[in-house]
Amino acid sequence: MKNKFCEKSALRNESDVEQFFVARLLKDLGYKDINILTKHAIPAYVIGKGQKRQSHIPDYQVRVGKTPVVIIEAKHPAEPIDKYITEAQDYATVVNRGFIGKNPIRYVLATNGIKTKLAKVDENKILLDLKFEDFVSGNEKYKKLQEYISLEASKKSPAITKEEVFEFRTPDLAELKGVFKQAHDLIRRKQKIGPKKAFYEFTKLLFVKMNEDKKIEDKFDAKEAVSIDDFNFSTYKIEKTNESWINTLFQQYRDDLERLVAKGEKKRIFQKDEKINLSPSTIKAIVEMIESFNLRSVEDDINGKVFETFLEAAVRGKELGQFFTPRSVVKFMVRMAELRIKRDKETGNYEPDSILDGSCGTGGFLIFALSDLFYKIPKSCSNKEALKKKIREGSLFGIDASEDDIVPITRMNMYLHGDGGSHIFLADTLDKELLIEKGLERERQDEMKELKTLLEKKKFDVVLTNPPFSMKYEQSTPDEKRILEQYEISSLGGSLVRSLKSNLMFLERYHDLLKPGGKLLTVIDESVLNTEGQGKSMQKFREWLRSKFIVRAVVSLPHNTFVNADAGVKTSVLYLTKRVSEDEEQPPVFMAISKDIGHNDAGRITSEWGDLGNILESFQKFQNGDY
Repeated sequence: MKNKFCEKSALRNESDVEQFFVARLLKDLGYKDINILTKHAIPAYVIGKGQKRQSHIPDYQVRVGKTPVVIIEAKHPAEPIDKYITEAQDYATVVNRGFIGKNPIRYVLATNGIKTKLAKVDENKILLDLKFEDFVSGNEKYKKLQEYISLEASKKSPAITKEEVFEFRTPDLAELKGVFKQAHDLIRRKQKIGPKKAFYEFTKLLFVKMNEDKKIEDKFDAKEAVSIDDFNFSTYKIEKTNESWINTLFQQYRDDLERLVAKGEKKRIFQKDEKINLSPSTIKAIVEMIESFNLRSVEDDINGKVFETFLEAAVRGKELGQFFTPRSVVKFMVRMAELRIKRDKETGNYEPDSILDGSCGTGGFLIFALSDLFYKIPKSCSNKEALKKKIREGSLFGIDASEDDIVPITRMNMYLHGDGGSHIFLADTLDKELLIEKGLERERQDEMKELKTLLEKKKFDVVLTNPPFSMKYEQSTPDEKRILEQYEISSLGGSLVRSLKSNLMFLERYHDLLKPGGKLLTVIDESVLNTEGQGKSMQKFREWLRSKFIVRAVVSLPHNTFVNADAGVKTSVLYLTKRVSEDEEQPPVFMAISKDIGHNDAGRITSEWGDLGNILESFQKFQNGDY
């Protein structure tokens, strides 16, 4: 038997149904290749409820322009198709929610080639039920199908003919990363600026976008009507108002923050007169690239996915890579630290660990620690929101000495993910005196005084950090000599050393700042751990280290760990705890070698975290005495 598309006997499997039946059907309905998305190009969405919730991608999405109009499921000739109608309806319903103003997908179709069924998205009944032999010219059922879902019929849909349709959807993280990289490259190319400057300007646009998306999410949560006019971060709004519209929004958010800075409730992110230093055409091009993404819906609790995805896409090379630790390593170290939320036996109050990163870069360790602590909020906690507030406002502390745009970016990162950047300081952690230089503007002086008071009074539960590898403090430089003289390790040989690597100094500084028993997890240059060829001074340093800390674990990282920073230095993760007493015994040390942290020699992501997950599992067994 044959219809207008193929012989019935040609339909032997799902691939045959797609190739010989569905593809030819769509062509007969008037659709071109540009109108058809197949499975690999269609975003996944979660459908179903309760235990039946699952990620789903249909076999086809048919579009007119950028607007989806029909969802199609194609199955094996022996497969019953009724349940696939339901799945297609559920998927279409989720997609339609992202289009403000209209529901562009009105029909779903399921077929196994032998039977084909058409239904409306919002009706629990079959609109058309066709057999293989119905697909011939002049057949009444096939004529009806053409009336419903041909290209000409789809073009007449209200969702296609009216301008108020606005797509607003949750992007896939891989898609998001690709778009972010394109946006960063576009800014560099159009504005003729370096990667760091382009990076900073794009963060301003992200700042506006995520704040605007929060407003839309709040409307959704309040079940308020949303129209295209509510989407301020859009080319539609730029064209409706003026080319400076996005900069106007940025300045409004900047001024809102300025009021909080003046009250001492927030640290400065932007200068008082700061604006987005990009041309109107560049701004509009970037807005067009990301306007349809609901960036707030990407967030799973507070784990920084949007900003972290942007950082992964943009931060490469010596100019920016030095500020960025691979996120697989960050995740591994945070999990290894086993952050805790303890309950005070007397008061019943929950007390989360306090966490410090004294060279915090873009804030990756703090963001992942924030997420980890949120995840660990006890189910028995009666006021989870109050505990989240306590974690955000009292648990996370970052310091960085970088005088460029990194500290504002870190504060923005923390702000966008719930913290507000209230404890991110611009200062040299290694200066134990925290000298406040004359001539500093009043706001910086106040910030330094606040940090100085904080570090004099507070001791931390955990340090998570990746200090600079190559920086040295020299005796020949007066300011640096003043700092060197503050360190016990600078005079282990009896007199002040001529120079000392900062990553060694950080180990002493963190010893000062940790509570007894406090945890220090740091990325460290392996030359610090290697006894060969280092001389007596390094041997004395290691003796000092063992006298101050218990060594818990050493995990060697592969040579390509910092390839995105153009650095080939060999590193390890070193896990220490501050000795509770001088006679505390050193237990066996966990040691492992990682050969894969989740990216290749070119820096491209190959997996979530390579073999670090297995190493973490082995460490946890070691901790529990299973080894």
